[in-house]
Amino acid sequence: MDINPFPYNEQADTARVASRLAQAIERKEPCSMISMADGEAAVLWAAKGFGEFHYLSAWGFSAEDRRGVAEQLAAAIPRCDIVCLPRSGPEASKPGMGPKLREALRLWDVKLKPEALIGDSLVSFYLLYDAWLWMLLENRKVLVVTNEADKVAAALMARIPPAGIDAYAGAGWWRAADAHPIMLEEGLAGSAKCLEQAANLPWKPDLCILGAGSRAAHLCVEIAEMHRIPVIELGSSMACFHAASDLAAYHQWYLAGG
Repeated sequence: MDINPFPYNEQADTARVASRLAQAIERKEPCSMISMADGEAAVLWAAKGFGEFHYLSAWGFSAEDRRGVAEQLAAAIPRCDIVCLPRSGPEASKPGMGPKLREALRLWDVKLKPEALIGDSLVSFYLLYDAWLWMLLENRKVLVVTNEADKVAAALMARIPPAGIDAYAGAGWWRAADAHPIMLEEGLAGSAKCLEQAANLPWKPDLCILGAGSRAAHLCVEIAEMHRIPVIELGSSMACFHAASDLAAYHQWYLAGG
């Protein structure tokens, strides 16, 4: 019996994650990156009957189909190219964070594909430093998928970095060649509409950035394969594009172990 389905000898730092994404852009290959933490762990445990967590309950969407979300997530993770799990920062090793998520994946018998990279859940923030994300976005056609996609897309086309990012972006602030927003509705129903819109874009994107929480894995995989591009799940860090953010703590964690 395989009791350790995760190849932890393949733990990738931020630079290696960025290079895998850059190679996908150059080679026009699909590459899907997802980040998971306590929210995904709670969804997977609850869907097996261990708890009453609903994915969007904190925002008033208590009717979310937790079983459907969990099944979709568990089926998509083995198809992902870069899977990011809690590793750095003060919360990662606590019982309710990294260990709970890893055991949730074992509970669902999720196994990664052999060539998958194991990244850090905080890489979605760490890509903001040392110009990693900016280098990937510069002069690219970017598809933006999240519930505030219009704001993020507008920021990608601006030359003024949002407050909080400016300390790390410096004078060489990036600008995307174009950015197309897809507003992601809450709940599973939004996924089908999102994929339909992604299939009918005005131009072919070079890459996609996405923020969708527990629904992200299948959207990452489907959009990546649809357009043969990298799809980067940035989660809550996407708010940094259009709202003032305090990134100092994340930067220290990045310097220590990113």
